[in-house]
Amino acid sequence: MTDFSMLSDYIIGIRRTLHKHPELSGQEFQTQQLIRSELDKLGIPHRTLHETDILAEIAGLQTRPGETTDLPPEKHSKTVLLRADLDALPITENSDAPYVSQSPGVMHACGHDSHTAMLLGAAKLLWDSRDHFSGTVRLMFQPAEETGRETRTLIDRGMLDGVDTVFAIHVAPDLPTGKICILPGPCMAGVDDFSIRLTSPGGHGATPHLGSDTLLAGAHLAVNLQQIVSREIDPQKPAVLTIGIFQAGTKVNLLAQEAVLSGNIRFFDKELSGYFKEALTRYSEHTAAMYRCSSEVTYTPSLLPTVNDAACCGTAKHAAMTVWGEDNLIKRPASMTSEDFSRYLEAVPGVMVFLGTSDGTQKTSWPLHHECFDLDESALLNGCRLYAAYAWEWLFQ
Repeated sequence: MTDFSMLSDYIIGIRRTLHKHPELSGQEFQTQQLIRSELDKLGIPHRTLHETDILAEIAGLQTRPGETTDLPPEKHSKTVLLRADLDALPITENSDAPYVSQSPGVMHACGHDSHTAMLLGAAKLLWDSRDHFSGTVRLMFQPAEETGRETRTLIDRGMLDGVDTVFAIHVAPDLPTGKICILPGPCMAGVDDFSIRLTSPGGHGATPHLGSDTLLAGAHLAVNLQQIVSREIDPQKPAVLTIGIFQAGTKVNLLAQEAVLSGNIRFFDKELSGYFKEALTRYSEHTAAMYRCSSEVTYTPSLLPTVNDAACCGTAKHAAMTVWGEDNLIKRPASMTSEDFSRYLEAVPGVMVFLGTSDGTQKTSWPLHHECFDLDESALLNGCRLYAAYAWEWLFQ
């Protein structure tokens, strides 16, 4: 019989340890060592595919039909992968909590410490129950989610080989504690990055008619680009174009010879990626030409939308009802934020769900990636239970 009070204390303790010692993408060495140590204590076998990840595997012992179960043979080959991410962000934490970050300029502002702690708690539940299920549960503790640089390598090295379904949880400070959101279809946006470089011979501010000004061209381009969404994209297909960097000029009396505009585009329809690439190039060339400048566009596809499989959402809902009950399921619109879990879902059907972590106070309601971000730790126990429940639900189907 599981002592959920002790399990909750364990999860919160792990979360606070990780929160005090955050590590940036690709540098999660202490985090990796802590996870290895916890898995070793349980006796769960694990390996590393590339640098700072940990892939653990729990094999159900109810494997021979007719001995301990009457399931048909094909039911015993199922494999479920549960994923948590590890990395922190380059943000200076603003908090007086006793578990505030001890690493200057680095903070767990996206809840990855909580994801890892919940999955370690689920490892305990699954390991202790392995006599009662058949099939295999993989636990992927994934580094570098914030940069998206590791997932393809992990997939290439066999992370998803033989996997039938994948499952992940993300904490949600905009949802109340005790609520869970499961959205079929796109639940998070795809994102592409771009950079536009405008160049010209420049000139002197006293004789602007003899030169050309990339700063002026860039200012008009920044406004013009918003018309791609407002006038060229079907309004039934949500999209956002953001320019986050605009750099131009070197002296107050000179016309800028170079301007750089960088940003990203977010969308739910993956077909928009190619359209935005063409449109950015077209707008840049024509706007630059108006001001006697030249343009160069660098367009970098990054992540496709995170699209939940409908059948897997059904499994997740059944699992959630065993933990919370039906009244705790909540709906909300899909988010324009992005996730590299989308790459898992490109390869294998699965689902990412959103766990409410706000107790209604400002302390637990700051948005993700904010310097004051924190959460209601009482929510984490049921998140841990949901990880395990999804695996059991899938394997018992």
